[in-house]
Amino acid sequence: MKTIFSFKALGAAALLGLSSLAAAPAMAQDGPSSLSAVLEAVRRDSSQMSAENQQRLREFQQKRNEQSQILEEARQELAAAEARGRELSAEFDENEARLGELQAQLEAEAGDFAELLGQFRTAAGETMPQIRSIRSSFANFQYTGRVEQLSEISQARTLPTRQDLDSLPKSILQEMIAQSEVTTFTANVANIGPEEENMDVELLRVGVFNAATTGADDGVSGGQFVEVVSPQGTRDEPFLRAFRFRKQPRGEFRSQMMKLVDAGPDEVVRAPVDPSKGDLFGILGDIPSWGDRLWNDGGFVGRIIILVLIPIGVLLGLYKIVTLFLMGNSMRSTAKTRRAGKGNPLARVFETYEENKNQDVETLELKLDETILQETPKIERFNEIVKVLAAVAPLVGLLGTVIGMIITFTAITIYGAGDPQLMAGGISVALVTTVLGLLAAIPLILLHAIAAAMARGNQQVLDEQAAGLVAERAEGEQRGMA
Repeated sequence: MKTIFSFKALGAAALLGLSSLAAAPAMAQDGPSSLSAVLEAVRRDSSQMSAENQQRLREFQQKRNEQSQILEEARQELAAAEARGRELSAEFDENEARLGELQAQLEAEAGDFAELLGQFRTAAGETMPQIRSIRSSFANFQYTGRVEQLSEISQARTLPTRQDLDSLPKSILQEMIAQSEVTTFTANVANIGPEEENMDVELLRVGVFNAATTGADDGVSGGQFVEVVSPQGTRDEPFLRAFRFRKQPRGEFRSQMMKLVDAGPDEVVRAPVDPSKGDLFGILGDIPSWGDRLWNDGGFVGRIIILVLIPIGVLLGLYKIVTLFLMGNSMRSTAKTRRAGKGNPLARVFETYEENKNQDVETLELKLDETILQETPKIERFNEIVKVLAAVAPLVGLLGTVIGMIITFTAITIYGAGDPQLMAGGISVALVTTVLGLLAAIPLILLHAIAAAMARGNQQVLDEQAAGLVAERAEGEQRGMA
């Protein structure tokens, strides 16, 4: 039945093939021409697939064998490594035991010398503050290598020599001697010269505390203080360099240092000493001068007071004082000579008198009063401006105070009140502007008072002379009537 079923299936396939050939003649030319050809093609495809499967199977078996071989080699290497590890462990244990024996032998043979070494290391540990002090000492530029030697000895595990043991007291003695010396030496100083470069300059050392340039090098002025700092920026590093202070201390320290530079061998002079080896001079350099405080910390309000109120008010006040003084001298000279003219107010009063001396007393008095009234504004000119500036200056300073407090409270709102430096800027503006307002107001008030007093004095001279002229005229008329 299977055979009959197969032939029936093949017959159906053939019928389908014939129908396909009838529908598409072009395809019939490319396909098998008979059932035998179809069967042969099927057998050929089946054989090809069987051969490919067999090839894949052989490749898989080959790779499996290779992987087994690699695994076996890895196991052999692991076993060899474990054996080598056991050998090294045994060798390490033997070396440790040998090291213990040698250490015991060393301690037995060293005897009292080992105790001396322990005492040396204890002394070295107790003198570490001195060693750190030596590291930041200016004497290192003359006594080189001692810090490195001490560090190596204190950290060495071997027995030191006699020279190594002597290095500690010798270094301390050298430092003690250096503290009493005032001598010059040459060192490479950074940030110095006209172009802020590094150059070898001559320095004057005061003990081990501070040093300054002597001015013996071209382009380097004397009295510039330097500090010892490591290239990494820490003072505990063994390799040190000299750096010029970016901001030098006040001029009095520099002048005293220059006196020491110029002093003779047996001359005693007063010189500055920084026991902190540069820290105090650095702080003094960072302290702003009064000029920096008034100009920078005062802000724009302070600059208004400095550039507008103070110069204008002071110049006007001084101008009025000088002009009133000259006017007063001229009027006093005219009062003695009674010469009429245009040179000063009193001369113009006399000129008015000469022009109206034939008038009656009342008319003459009115004419003189009119002339005095015309001269009064000239005498008191600019006095009111000085007065106004003296009154405005404290108000502008108060404005700066309010602005400074606003800045302070803004900083507190943003950053909190934990860091005083954040609030220092606003407080500085508030205080400096208050100071500037007072500095402007006080001299302006004094200048206005002096100018006003001098103006009243000149005005009084005019009144006295006019009254004298009217009295003389009235007295002359009375004698004429008599």
